[in-house]
Amino acid sequence: MIYNQKEALRLMCAREDDREAANLCDLVYLKLRNDVQARHLIKRMNCDIWPDGVQVGEIFFKSASLAEYLKGCEEVLLFAATLGPKVDGALKRIMLNSLAEGNAAQAVAASIIETYSNQVLEDYVTEGLVQLPRFSPGYGDWDLSEQKKFFQIMDCAKIGLTLTDSCMMVPMKSITAVVGLSKEKSSVHSSCEICGLENCLYRK
Repeated sequence: MIYNQKEALRLMCAREDDREAANLCDLVYLKLRNDVQARHLIKRMNCDIWPDGVQVGEIFFKSASLAEYLKGCEEVLLFAATLGPKVDGALKRIMLNSLAEGNAAQAVAASIIETYSNQVLEDYVTEGLVQLPRFSPGYGDWDLSEQKKFFQIMDCAKIGLTLTDSCMMVPMKSITAVVGLSKEKSSVHSSCEICGLENCLYRK
């Protein structure tokens, strides 16, 4: 499993030259790595773009932000990934033992799922089409409740991923996203450029 210390430090809001934070990340990574059981699903589908949302199969995702992000795309990848339930248990144990280690562990686990997702999508062949950055429910004006529609299309139970009544994913360290497939290289390098949440601590 790829461990990206730089990404973990960013998610901790720590400087890259913060050796104390870096050492803490390395320590908790050693405590987490054996509990990682990363799995994923990818489904390629056609899409139709409307001003207020996107039609994927029989499901309409209502979001002008998502429509703007997918402008010009005729296909999308629906993507889901999780680190598995053991990581959630490990995070709870670490947090109970040490608040500092617990905070670092949250950042490290988040960096692992991000790096894993990026690698999986990078290895997925799209026959010359360019993959846009991942765009997830909760970004921009795409309401988190739309996660239910995503789960209608994707059989996320295959990878042990479920959804609570409040639309939170279980296991916690999981990702769902739409990835646009474009015929042209996009000027958008990160979903942060579209999300619009300017005060986000993790905005790139």
